Amino acid sequence: MGSLSRDERDVHLVTRGNVDGIVSAAIFLDVFPNSRVSFVTSPTAGAKVFSKDEFSSQVFLVDLAVVPELARLMEQRRDSQEIIAIDHHQPSFVPDSIRDICLIREGMSAAGAMYRQFRSNGHMKKLVAIADLIEFCNTELLQDQARVHGIRRLEEEARILDYSWRFNIEDDIFRLHASSHLACGCWPSEVGLIKRRYLQVQNEKRWPRALARVENGARVEGSVCILEFKNKRRSLHGFGTRALVEVAREHGCSYAVMINERKEHSSVSMRGLRHGGVNLGRFTEEFTSVHGLGGGGHPTSAGARIPTELTPRFVDEFQTLVAQHDGHQAE
Repeated sequence: MGSLSRDERDVHLVTRGNVDGIVSAAIFLDVFPNSRVSFVTSPTAGAKVFSKDEFSSQVFLVDLAVVPELARLMEQRRDSQEIIAIDHHQPSFVPDSIRDICLIREGMSAAGAMYRQFRSNGHMKKLVAIADLIEFCNTELLQDQARVHGIRRLEEEARILDYSWRFNIEDDIFRLHASSHLACGCWPSEVGLIKRRYLQVQNEKRWPRALARVENGARVEGSVCILEFKNKRRSLHGFGTRALVEVAREHGCSYAVMINERKEHSSVSMRGLRHGGVNLGRFTEEFTSVHGLGGGGHPTSAGARIPTELTPRFVDEFQTLVAQHDGHQAE
């Protein structure tokens, strides 16, 4: 009787809650259909979830940069749990003590790295192609699926899945149900709960409304598009930095920076729109190691928490670094 009262799901996936994470979870559930899945918003949040799980025999940490708190947990737990970290971005720092349990596959989505690690069935290829498309990874798998299904079909299915989770960005139950259905290898448009949410987002015109709000509030300084919310965070209808990136691209910018100011601390999200630019993860790590509460990420995607009074300094130092980088490239 006691066995019925405890959670016997022995394998645990911790991943992001975006399209890449949802497809990664679908690949995972195709292999471990009764396993536990946790969706998180950041590596730090992933470390917090992982810290509370001392019982799973296997833990997969997917699309999470190995930030110091996550690295410490992996070092502490590796003898008692089987741990593997799967990521698709250039790591800023991975300690030697856990290097053997970190799988980094650059140039593809995290879902693509999962697909190859698990040697998944071919019916998952089209979903991996969707994740590659969303992550701007022009992989051979994406090219192959574009030939088979057509790039327009892949783009439409990617939009359906991407819009659907943004209907309520805090709804992890939806993410889990969506991943469970997609684990069968069907298209997002073939899953009722995904299609319904996509249509509602479309009908409410959330995407154009988000673009309009960003356009009205953002400022362009050189190659950087900056959107600041002071004291009160205004809704971007679930699209967040994606809407800012779109506006930045329309203005010919190479970087997008979103700042949400609070009384004492501000949160910053940064995106790079081209490869070979300033390493955003390294910049945020270096700045916050001296001035902030925490930060880091990948070369083209990063976040930080900094004292609000240092927000102007953060922006100034980043713009100076961008100018120096662009100057070196022009030489």
